[in-house]
Order: sequence, then structure tokens, then C-alpha cells
Amino acid sequence: MRKALIIIVLLLLTGLCAYLYVSQAKAQIASTMEMFIAQATAGNEEAARYLQLPAQDRESLLAALRIPGLWKMEGVTAIRVASLRSATAQLALTAGGTPVTMPVKLVRREGRWQIAGLPELVALPVAIVEKQEPAGTVFFSLADGRRFTLQADAPLEQFAAGFVVGVGGRLVHFAPLEKVAVRKMLALSGEHLEGEETGQLRLAENTVFLQQKNNTLQLVSQEAAIPGMKGLTLYRQDGLIRAVLLPESYRPDTIRVLLKTTGFESFLHAEVRLTITGPFLLEDKVAGKSFSLSGGERLVLRAEDGRVAVTLPSGEKYAAAGRMFLLPQGGGRVRVESLRRGSPPFTPEYRGHMEIAFHQDGLLLVNELPLEEYLYSVVPSEMPVSFGAVPLAVQAVTARSYAVAAILRSSLRRFSAHVDDSVSSQVYNNVPENSPATSAVEQTVGLVVTFRGGLADTRFFSTSAGVTANASEVWSDQGGNFPGTPVNYLVSQSQLMRGSLPDVSTEDGARAFFTRSDWVSYDSASPWFRWQVTMSRKQLEAVLNRYLPERAKAQPNLVLTKKEDGFVAKQVPENPLGELLNLRVIRRGAGGNLMELEITGTKGTYRLVTEYVIRFTLRPVNIGGASDVILRRHDGSSLANYSILPSAFAVFDLQHDQAGRLQSITIYGGGNGHGAGMSQYGARGMADAGFDFHEILLHYYPGCSVENLAEIF
Repeated sequence: MRKALIIIVLLLLTGLCAYLYVSQAKAQIASTMEMFIAQATAGNEEAARYLQLPAQDRESLLAALRIPGLWKMEGVTAIRVASLRSATAQLALTAGGTPVTMPVKLVRREGRWQIAGLPELVALPVAIVEKQEPAGTVFFSLADGRRFTLQADAPLEQFAAGFVVGVGGRLVHFAPLEKVAVRKMLALSGEHLEGEETGQLRLAENTVFLQQKNNTLQLVSQEAAIPGMKGLTLYRQDGLIRAVLLPESYRPDTIRVLLKTTGFESFLHAEVRLTITGPFLLEDKVAGKSFSLSGGERLVLRAEDGRVAVTLPSGEKYAAAGRMFLLPQGGGRVRVESLRRGSPPFTPEYRGHMEIAFHQDGLLLVNELPLEEYLYSVVPSEMPVSFGAVPLAVQAVTARSYAVAAILRSSLRRFSAHVDDSVSSQVYNNVPENSPATSAVEQTVGLVVTFRGGLADTRFFSTSAGVTANASEVWSDQGGNFPGTPVNYLVSQSQLMRGSLPDVSTEDGARAFFTRSDWVSYDSASPWFRWQVTMSRKQLEAVLNRYLPERAKAQPNLVLTKKEDGFVAKQVPENPLGELLNLRVIRRGAGGNLMELEITGTKGTYRLVTEYVIRFTLRPVNIGGASDVILRRHDGSSLANYSILPSAFAVFDLQHDQAGRLQSITIYGGGNGHGAGMSQYGARGMADAGFDFHEILLHYYPGCSVENLAEIF
């Protein structure tokens, strides 16, 4: 009897201990879960100590839980202690107000409970519905380019974007972002996207750009968004654009030109005066305000208090917070009375429509028009119509190719443009339209130069010296490295019609070639085929003292100063040269073009890198001297104080006195321009020799093809 009683007491004590242990364990588990969620949602690193999970699972779980404001702890239920070291529970949360219950596995290690198992938890701040299968599987496209699938109980709209939460492979929460339709994008910077009717919309810090391609969404760079692109969908949250969905395709059939002030000095206009030659509509699309105008009426626009202020023909004034559009209602044009172009100067007229936008206390003036109509004025501005039909056709195709590439590149997208109207892009409307140039555009309509299925970089220039340059030995690459990346079709080639080209990459070969003018070349008829200029030492010292510091400030990595351990990029002081002692060619390209030039003076030694830097520093101009600097050309003509060294295809003769001091420098050179790609005078020479425009194009861009834009886009 006593033995039985002892057993009963022991059983009761064991049960009590077990009960107390389970009760304590449940309390510890609940506390563990609550502290874990509190730490995890606050983003504290301490949350990791509550987890007994593989590193990858641990990081993804913590990343999902640390999203601010998403999660709220509701409680821990159904705690079951399976043994001294294992337990299960149900964790109740809300995600954006949606109830979420998750089973949890726990283990006891070193005297404390830790989470050893949870369903896969996914929280995606920005996910776009790519497609949904009939069975309910939703394919999401994520901001980092990955794709993710979840099972959904209800249908979701294709291309809807939202905040997605998934638990164990099932969609438990979808909070859609506000959709903003942009009929036409005008401008894009790191901070704003401007729509035609929405005005400027603020971008989030890491706005994602996506595009539909081959029935899937692909992550693309911001550069894929092109001014003038239509049909964009934006996704906004808390006033910020989180994602941008670009249209599936884009056809570059219109071009947006940023018009500079008179003399091409600036983008910013203090005042814009316009006259219209037909009926137009002046419209503030964001405000929904418009004014009808008749042919012959004038407008005056100024920047006032951050707005575009316009004085209408009636004398009425109106101020737009965003952009003003001047839209033709027939065949009229816009005459910009505040601009002068060409020589002799004229007042330019523009096809298409005009936009006037406020920017940095001034106005931007953008002309949008059909691509082919743009070329009507580019071709005569870039090539004399006297060259004839075939060279003009060559110019039309190269200009069109350049323009389309510039549209796709859109380096001026922050200004709402593809190109400007100066030599920085292509000269536009510096010569009025004329029938020979227009005919050349129409006869080659749509034709561009391509290389291996993509657009070719159709660089062109005025005159070759009888040889062209490798593009990589003219320009740096995008990373600033020089020589740049070789371009298969922009390569050095002889332009001689007969005779053998010396090895112009050597000093002896360059001297033998550039000092003679009797070579028979496609470019021989150009006055620029050969030229020479002589400057006294003092004249060149004045030029170098002026332009060395200026060029070093503009392009510091291409004007190098000699130090004990070599040449380095550093600030060049005023009057850096002292007495000029020597000019020495360090490196030439395959075409004989100067790539690197060393200048030595009593105060320092400098190296100029790239033809552009050399030409803009060694300018044949008179600075404060008694006499002009005269440049003599191949045809016997001469020019005083030419603003730039005509080309980098040159050699130097240094004259010294009996004491060995430098007295003067003669530069013998050939050609005009950078020298890579198509020579305009050379195209004329080839046409005179009987070549057609296809043959000329393929001569200057070897390995390329001529195709129609319709076959590419």
C-alpha cells in the first residue's frame, strides 16, 4: 500500500513538473516570438540571435520583416511543446492590414528557444504582374531583374504593380501602386520624369525601369527611356514614382532639337520672340489652357518667377508653371525672331512644333519635327549644295544615321531633347532649306548605315589629308580611356587615287606626306587638303599660356604636367610655360594624326592628349601681338587668326637662332576636322570619279550595309 502511494506521489510530481515546464516553455516561446518580431521589424541586428536557420534563409526572412510599417504582431497561438528541445506554434501577424498566420518550428539550444523553421516569407515593395496562368500562378517581375512566382486565389491585372507579400508560396497581400499613364514622355533626369500632360513627376531614389520584350518584362536602364516616347505607365507610391513601364517598341521617326542662342553660345534664352506663319495653338497642357493664334501674330516669352511668362498678341499675359507648346494647326512655321543664324545672318524658320520650358532662370527652346524634315535643313547646313546630288545623298544618309543614333542615345534627355542645333550634334537650320538638299533627303528616305544589324556610328568631317584616322586614336572611350575602343568600320584608310601612302605613323613618313601638296587624292580639290602656318615663339607662347590652363580645367585628364615620377593630371597655373623650348610628338595614330604632344617651357613640361585637346590648345591666333597669324591653304587662299588648328594631321618645323633659342614654329598639315569616318570633300571627289552614293558610303564605312529604318525598327 505504501509503495503504491509513493508511485502515485511520484507520478503527480512528475506531472506537475511537466506541467510547470510546459507552461514555462510556452511563456518563453511566446516571449521569444514577440521579441524576435519586435527586433526584426525594427531592423535590429539582435533579431538574428533568435534564429536557428541557414544563412540565406535567415537573411531573406529578416529582409522581409524589416520593411517599415508593413508588419504588426497579433500574437502567438497553438503552442505545442513536443519535447525538452522542440516545439511548434502559430505566429499571427498582419501585413499591411491583411491577416497572416504562419506555422513555426522551434528548438531549444543552450538554455533558450530559437526559431528553426518558418514558411518562406517574401515581401516585395515593388513587383509587377507579368502574367497569371489559369491555375492561379502569378509571375512577378522584380526591381532587381529577377522573377518570382506565387499562387493567388484571385485574378490580378496584368502589369499591375504593387507591394507583394507571400507566405509558403501563396500570395497573402497585394497592395497596388497608383498607376499614372504618361501619353508622351518629354524629359528625364535623376530626380524627375516629365510627361506631356502630367508635368514633372518625382522619381524615387531607386526607380526601376522595365520594358516588355518577347512576352516578358525585362529590367532596363534609365537610358532606355527616350524623350518623345509614348505610352508609358508609371507606378506611384507616397508621391514618388517607384517603377516605370516602357512601351514594347519605339520608332525614331521624330526628333527633338534643343535650339541654342545666337552664336550657339548657350542653351538658355533670356527672351524668346516668335512669329507664326499660319494658324497655331498655344497650349499649357498641364493646366489645360490654350489660345488660338492666327498667321502673322507674334509672341514674346520670358522667364519670370520660375514660370514661362508669355505676352499674347492681344497684350494679355499668361504664366505657365510648366511647358508651353506652340502647335501648328496647318502648314505654318515658327519664325524665331530672337535668333540669328548663318552667314550672312538670317532669321530662321522651323517646321513642326515648338516647346518653351523654364530652366535655371532662363528658357529652353525645343523644336520637335519629323526626322526627314529635320534633314531638309541639316544636309545644306553640313554640306555645300554645290557639291552635287551624289555627295548630298551621301550626306543625307550619314546625317540620318547619326540622328537616329543620337535619338536612341538621347544624351540631352534632361533638357527634353535628342540633339542640339550646333556642331556638338549636327548643324541644323544654319542654312535655309533648298531644293537640291531636300531632293537628296527624299531620294534616300529612310536609309541608314548599319553594322552587323545595328546602327553604325557615321562620323564625318570636312576634308581628309589623303588618309583617315582610326576612331579609337581620335576619341577616348566612355570610361575616359585613351586610345578608345576600336570601331571595326571607322579605320584608317588611304584616300589616294594613285601612289603609295608612306607609313605616316612615323615622323619621317608623316613629314614626307604632310609637307607635299602634289598627292592625288579624292580630297585634292579641297582648299584644306594642305595648309601651313608660321608663328613666332612669342605668338605661340601667348597662345599656350592662354589655352593650356583653360583646356586643363575643361579636360584635366588630357592635359598632363611633368613631375619627378612622370606625367600627372593637376591644375595648370596661369602663365604656365615661361619661354617655349620645344614641341615634341610623342605618339601618332595609324593615319598620322597627332595623339600626344609634349610642350616644354622654362616653367614646366606638359603633354596634350587627343587631337581635340591638341587642336584647341595650339590655336593659330594672335593674342595681343602686333601682327595677325596667317594660315595659308592649298588653293592659295589665306585666313587670319583661324580659331582652331584645322586638323591633327600635322608636322612641326622649329626654327632656332645661332644661340639655339627657338625663334618660330611652322606647322605643315592637311585636312580639316577630326579625320575619322567620311570626308565630305572626299565624297565629292569620289562622286566626280564616278562612284555612286552606296559605293561611297561603303568605302568610308567598310564592312557596313545600307538599310531602311523600317527593316530595323
